[in-house]
Amino acid sequence: MPRTDLTSATLQIMKTLQNGEPYTLNKISEETELNFRTVQKALKLIEACQEHLESKKISITHENHTVRIQMKSKSGITSMPTGIQKMLIRTSYYPTPGRNEELLVYLLQNNATKSTSAIQADSSKLLDELVAAEHVIKKGRKYYLSEMGTITAKGAVSLYPELVQ
Repeated sequence: MPRTDLTSATLQIMKTLQNGEPYTLNKISEETELNFRTVQKALKLIEACQEHLESKKISITHENHTVRIQMKSKSGITSMPTGIQKMLIRTSYYPTPGRNEELLVYLLQNNATKSTSAIQADSSKLLDELVAAEHVIKKGRKYYLSEMGTITAKGAVSLYPELVQ
């Protein structure tokens, strides 16, 4: 395996993990084609960053050929635990999932995340809106989630666990 810098390795690992599936160190090493020790180092870095950034955020500002970096405490809703954030979002803004979220989650549950696993459906106003928003991709009479649609669907599942059948 060729040498990979820690930044590139960390980004590769995070991209691999974004689907939410559980992995072993060996499996990540195989998937990313990174050395096992590189995977260990990158995960140590990710874990340390996650710990530090749980209650803080890094602000990076570019001004007149100068970059200013500052770590600040999170404020407002972002300073609250994730469960509380979700409860506030649901009670204040979106108490029930919309038809868009229901359809995105349906596609996600049926693994319609690439053209080879697309689902055949009749065109509808709702599907056309999701295609226009680039959350769903239409190929002939088949539909599947775009990368953004997959992320949105996973967010909807997180916010509305009742959508999962």
